[in-house]
Amino acid sequence: MRLERTRQTEHIGSVSIYGVRRVLELDSGAKNPQINENAEVQKIEREAIDEIEKKMVIVLPIKNEDVKVFEGVLSAMPHDCFIIVLSNSQRGEIDTFRVEQDILSRFCQTTKRQAMIVHQKDQVVASAVSAANYPEILGEDGLIRDGKSEGMILGILMAKLLGKEYIGFIDTDNYIPGAALEYVKHYAAAFSLAKTPYVMTRIQWRYKPKIMGELYFKKWGRVSEITNKHLNNLVSAMGKFETDVVKTGNAGEHAMSLALAERLNYGTGYAVETEEIISILEQFTGMLPITNKDASEKGVEVFQTETVNPHLHADKGDEHIVLEMMQPSLSVIYHSPLCQENTKEAIINELVEAGAIEAGQEPPKVKLMPPPQQADMARFSGALSADLYRFFVPEGLPLPISGNRNLSEEVKKVIFTDLDGTMLHPATYSYTPVLGTLRQIQSKNIPLIFCSSKTRAEQEMLRQELGIGDPFITENGAAVFIPKGYFHRPYSYDKVVGDYTVIEFGMPYTEVNHKLGQVLEEVREGLLRNAWLGSLTVSCFGDMSIEEVAMETGLNLKAAEMAKRREYSETMKVQGGRQAVELLLSELKKAGLNHAFGGRFYTVSGGNDKGKAVKILTEIYKLNFGAVMTFGIGDSENDAPMLAAVDRPMQVQNQSQRWVKLKVPQMAFIKGIGPEGWSRGIAELLT
Repeated sequence: MRLERTRQTEHIGSVSIYGVRRVLELDSGAKNPQINENAEVQKIEREAIDEIEKKMVIVLPIKNEDVKVFEGVLSAMPHDCFIIVLSNSQRGEIDTFRVEQDILSRFCQTTKRQAMIVHQKDQVVASAVSAANYPEILGEDGLIRDGKSEGMILGILMAKLLGKEYIGFIDTDNYIPGAALEYVKHYAAAFSLAKTPYVMTRIQWRYKPKIMGELYFKKWGRVSEITNKHLNNLVSAMGKFETDVVKTGNAGEHAMSLALAERLNYGTGYAVETEEIISILEQFTGMLPITNKDASEKGVEVFQTETVNPHLHADKGDEHIVLEMMQPSLSVIYHSPLCQENTKEAIINELVEAGAIEAGQEPPKVKLMPPPQQADMARFSGALSADLYRFFVPEGLPLPISGNRNLSEEVKKVIFTDLDGTMLHPATYSYTPVLGTLRQIQSKNIPLIFCSSKTRAEQEMLRQELGIGDPFITENGAAVFIPKGYFHRPYSYDKVVGDYTVIEFGMPYTEVNHKLGQVLEEVREGLLRNAWLGSLTVSCFGDMSIEEVAMETGLNLKAAEMAKRREYSETMKVQGGRQAVELLLSELKKAGLNHAFGGRFYTVSGGNDKGKAVKILTEIYKLNFGAVMTFGIGDSENDAPMLAAVDRPMQVQNQSQRWVKLKVPQMAFIKGIGPEGWSRGIAELLT
């Protein structure tokens, strides 16, 4: 996709609101690193969009909509996105929900995918919400209330249950399937541009057609114009400069990272989209006391993009617009502690003129629901576990559910560890110094997660020798391998390999190797043209014999053979001048490849790092055990993402008895080279 770069950004505290970006090209073609983009254009690679889609849930709310329109929206959903249909359609003699279930099941059978469909009034789901101590979305009858925002919160809880990173919302009354597909591409493009884990993206429709004797392509919805005007008044007063940056105050089509979605307040009814923006402004701009320190430190980004496709849906009339949409949208602005008197006065005049309130009245307050992160996900998951099969279609397929571990109310400690140079000695690969501490860990039932550049084969051998049965992370975060039966609660995974379920983040080895070969050829040509850059020698494990790998690494022949069994990455030894090495690393980045330096070798992979894998696995532990405290221990640059993702990072000394400089806050520096430092650091956390 190619987007127009935005020229307008409003920075308020930790919040960045970007002006609307126009789509120049929905599909920008295959990656071509030789093409330099215009300064006014931003290209998002297909691969980046594809990777985001694998981590995204699309929630499709539906209530007695035309089933043909529903089928069209389903057909538009990218295959790698997980679909959750949230229905509030009628039950009884005419069971519209059953029809929706059948349509979704047939669709999934035909397209070889799996989805969820949940009725908003399901008694078991309501009981699970109650068990999770989140009663704010329940009505007097004990069921989840009618309402768009209540359904959205349920969607967020389900997405957390599946372990996804992003959640998008798309209405099912959209008559143009191509528009629904475009929305997902917009979501993925924005997430790929984000510099923070706390991100939202909102859609501005190019046109919203109306039938006026003939089809008329109207630029703005009526309520959107009004809401945007007053939101911009609020933002202008906060920033002290007039702005019209907000164009999506009522954007029903929008998406968020789960990290942000679970931290926001939500307004009932049609206030939900406007309240999301208000909640961001209240929590993260610093105008009010900060309650989310991590999000405030890392920042919150709000993207807005304009579609190519028009948005055409059922028109419910002026009364629907004024009473159900405009009044609650303006009410959450009016009653925000950020709202100044002149903005309040303008809102009152707007509502009086529309006949929504009488002169002298204030708009009624909208009920606000607290952040979904307050829900106890372990209890929610436990209450649903016996009935989860009912929500997945088609029937008969294995669910991403395994295991028989019990929930614990105590804080669960989880240790993530690097291997080479950390748990294993950097020269001899010995683990003898850690054995005593390792037995203490096992006696306390503390999971020990290998998080290394080593291959699956290498880690399996070490796990067997040490008697470790916990999940493990291979090839610098390329994949998480979870033993079948390890977790009791459901989680989403990509495939089953032998006795493991596997969550993949990296490119297949063949693709990485192909791209790396192209990069090396381009670098060779570049060095020939620019001899002043110096020389460069690159040796890849894939091109070496087992004996050569053994000589380079000091591994025995069996271990060297296992080191060559790479599934997602390539290891290379690089020798050359600084400028030549910098050229190589620069070209790797242009080709969409990551590199990590482990002290002696570079690991080249596609789009993964240890931190992403650690975060996902941590969330799965939280679903199964409730409160979790994570520890990480490493020694080199490639451990930085892992250490940044844990609660308590620790660093041991390298072979030179030094600590590598890493930009990781609250790092504990442990004396001792490799396994000696490892044993000392882990022993301290056990006391």
